[in-house]
Amino acid sequence: MTITFARRAGIVPAIAAAALFLASCGGSGTESTGGDGETTFVTGLASQPEMLVRSFTSDALTATVGLAVGEGLVRTTKDKEVVPALAESWDISDDGLSYTFHLRQGVTWHDGEPFTSADVLFSFQEVLPLSPTGAVLTSTIASVAAPDDATVVVTLKQPLAPLLLALGPQDFSIQPEHIYAGTDLLTNPNNRAPVGTGPFVFDSWSGDTITLTANEDYWDGAPAIGRLIYKVIPDSNSRANALVNGEIDYINKFDVDDTIVKALEGNDEITLQNGRVSATFMTMWLNQNEEPLNDPEVRKALYLALDRELMSKSADPEFTEPAAGSFPTGLWATDTGIDYLDEYGYDPDAAAALLDQAGYPEQGDGTRFSVRLRYVATQPYTQALAAIITDNWRAIGVETEPTQDEATVNSDALFAQQDFGTNLLSLDTRPDPEFGIGRVYKCNPDKLAFNNPTGYCNEELDALFAEAARTQDQAARAEIYAQAQEIIAADLPALTLLQADQPDAIRSSFGGIDEFLSGALSGDLTWSALEP
Repeated sequence: MTITFARRAGIVPAIAAAALFLASCGGSGTESTGGDGETTFVTGLASQPEMLVRSFTSDALTATVGLAVGEGLVRTTKDKEVVPALAESWDISDDGLSYTFHLRQGVTWHDGEPFTSADVLFSFQEVLPLSPTGAVLTSTIASVAAPDDATVVVTLKQPLAPLLLALGPQDFSIQPEHIYAGTDLLTNPNNRAPVGTGPFVFDSWSGDTITLTANEDYWDGAPAIGRLIYKVIPDSNSRANALVNGEIDYINKFDVDDTIVKALEGNDEITLQNGRVSATFMTMWLNQNEEPLNDPEVRKALYLALDRELMSKSADPEFTEPAAGSFPTGLWATDTGIDYLDEYGYDPDAAAALLDQAGYPEQGDGTRFSVRLRYVATQPYTQALAAIITDNWRAIGVETEPTQDEATVNSDALFAQQDFGTNLLSLDTRPDPEFGIGRVYKCNPDKLAFNNPTGYCNEELDALFAEAARTQDQAARAEIYAQAQEIIAADLPALTLLQADQPDAIRSSFGGIDEFLSGALSGDLTWSALEP
């Protein structure tokens, strides 16, 4: 879906300091890099990335910047087609247990070292175990071999239907062995100043500004854009104004919220385009190491008390809708017989009665208990949702203690410390349930980031996800996932609030926008297609 709005008068006023800085950076329409005519393309970010190497984090902002530098073996398009990247082609054995990847030859790292199968082997053996999304692959892969510099053979213990989908840059960026070998991978300086094989080369990270320059030796041809600048602009109004005024050129879908959409309405110089990635859920995780959140009847009551229709209207009715289940509407694996809006529709009276039955009656002051709520204020919709949650729960006698976090603080509190009662987070469902949905509900004893932090662990559910992953036939997989959805609906370890499909926002003057925004994941952009 592409929406190009006609221009309207009266945009929210820009913050002068931000505008002055951004003007000095120069969007595409205002300034170029030096005297050679190369175009500068400026992206506005909501906050700082955790790092610039996607291999060690699921941070969306890391992907927005880092995937211009790093690459995977393959890419996935918005049509869910797997296409070559650093692997030029591949062969799959008849039993689905052996994948032979033929690597692109003549590719060099940005420091001039040759890219070879040794880098891929190192990435499988040393990098993948540290990836937040790597558990499925590491538990399924039996061995990885590199018979020559241009070939890698991956042998599986059992078939893994979505294997190729997991080998794109968002989950499996290939890392240079010559830089990481023998070091602490998680603290290696390369994580903030990466050397990759991608279309852009890291130049600098100074304060709130990250600069990349075109890779003139890129295997797919040098990009037409000469320089990328990423500037942190936490305030949504300021990001919208910067885009309208030509001070920045692009805002990734992950950083586009209702404020930005409303500010851009009526502007024919801006293209808003959605539909390229799998649906995003605004998800609430509930810490089941804390009472009373460890009681499924309490979780059901809290869910019944939430007015998700109001949430959608308050957030952005154009690009959000109330979530109908744990799997997104329209996905091939979604059981349409499960409908949270029917089973857990907004009913505060039923919620109060359920809390009474669960042993949490109202006290003399009208309250039953309090719940902590953490969220990242710069993530789309979280502030509007937090206000509604607070009001909805207060109406049934549950007080809310909200905390706004910076992204890195929230990530540490949630995944490392489990220091939360409830937490709001925007989670991409990914092209396959194994990677985008399974991580929300499966056991996570190793406390992997951006995986289930709640303490909930259901071995029967885990077994169903594992069975679905190794089943090749899609219809059979859907039947298995239907059983998983029944368990999730009964236990409610996490609450899906909104299903969102936020748009990317880009200045319409650029050429090749459709192809530029053809990647299936938020940070995977086709830079070779973008033209000034």
